[in-house]
Amino acid sequence: MEREVYWFRGKSLGLSLEGSVKPFARVREFTAVRFVEDGRVGCALAEGRNEEKAIKLARELLRFSKDESYSLPPGSRVRWERTFEADVEDSAEELSSLADDVRKRGLSLSGTVEFITRCLSIESTAGADVEGTYSLMKVELEIASNVPFSLSTGSAARTEVGKLINPYLRLVEGLGETEPPKGEAEVIIAPTPLYALLISPILWKFRGSTAVKAPGMEAKEGEILASPLVTVLDDPIDKGSLRYVKADDEGVKAGKNVLIEEGVAKGLLWDSYTAWRAGRKSTGNGIRIGERVFDGPHNLTLAPGRKGLDGLIGEVEKGFLVLGVRGANALDPTTGDFSVVATPALVIERGETVGFSRFELKGNVWELLKNTTGVGSELARIWLDEGLSLSLPFLRTEVVV
Repeated sequence: MEREVYWFRGKSLGLSLEGSVKPFARVREFTAVRFVEDGRVGCALAEGRNEEKAIKLARELLRFSKDESYSLPPGSRVRWERTFEADVEDSAEELSSLADDVRKRGLSLSGTVEFITRCLSIESTAGADVEGTYSLMKVELEIASNVPFSLSTGSAARTEVGKLINPYLRLVEGLGETEPPKGEAEVIIAPTPLYALLISPILWKFRGSTAVKAPGMEAKEGEILASPLVTVLDDPIDKGSLRYVKADDEGVKAGKNVLIEEGVAKGLLWDSYTAWRAGRKSTGNGIRIGERVFDGPHNLTLAPGRKGLDGLIGEVEKGFLVLGVRGANALDPTTGDFSVVATPALVIERGETVGFSRFELKGNVWELLKNTTGVGSELARIWLDEGLSLSLPFLRTEVVV
């Protein structure tokens, strides 16, 4: 019988800003066990550090598993730590002062700032001996003004919130409503709406489970999917990543995996089970959500380009800058087709923002990537509650409005 024991503890200290600043804290700890016997797999989870209970539950679930020939993946022996201490009292003063400053500028601020530390260990009879710890800062804010928008961002180190939001405030101050552009235009998509558009189509095309469950719908090596300006990769060992790991949640060594290189599809992401079903090897992309392991990215990254945001805007003759979208949940991940409301969209004429508007934007994610005309030089770090990290720049592309 093979056995894998996964222990996780996540601690969050945060601040909620809704008129006043209020602190909060939460802790999640669990132990997950996976048994394999004669190819049958039993998985179970127990809250807290309770290996005995998780083992008992997993043994019981083995009876309901079908017979296969799957075995646990050969694990790695690795340690890592990337942590920082957060002073919540100092952060509360900073956030309150920032809210006052924003209010004096005719804007308002609400949302949360969290400091998260995640600890994990994996041991298995297949050789995994892993211990890792990393911290991150997660910021989710609503900025209200004539041009209201949401901002999702974060940092791998303790950072002043003002530094994260001031570039956006500079963009929207003093703008009035105006008519949107018509016909062919260039659109610059900010990181927050960009992740809402990209995440599900990319996961669909580049997870090994798509190749297993829906053969023919996965990305094919050599397929042209984007402009030569576009490179997409999973890079968990990027020290700026919010999810910084050297092994996946099965104990398999994690590293950089290129999905799209200069517009051309390169490879898929595999956990050990889907790789076994396809006759492949794990790429170190086993992501645990509860007691189950799925194939997915640690830190999905669109590689930065060479132009700052001012440079991207300055080259637009007619277009707009999208700071937010609504309706992305209705996007079809299998085709990439979408119909969203761009809100707010800052209208650009001859290299300058002249106002803001809201309008319906229809298209296809893969066409957006193929029509890319510019990629920003700065990466915004975004944290998803499922434990995934994204690193995205501003992206400029061509559309028809």
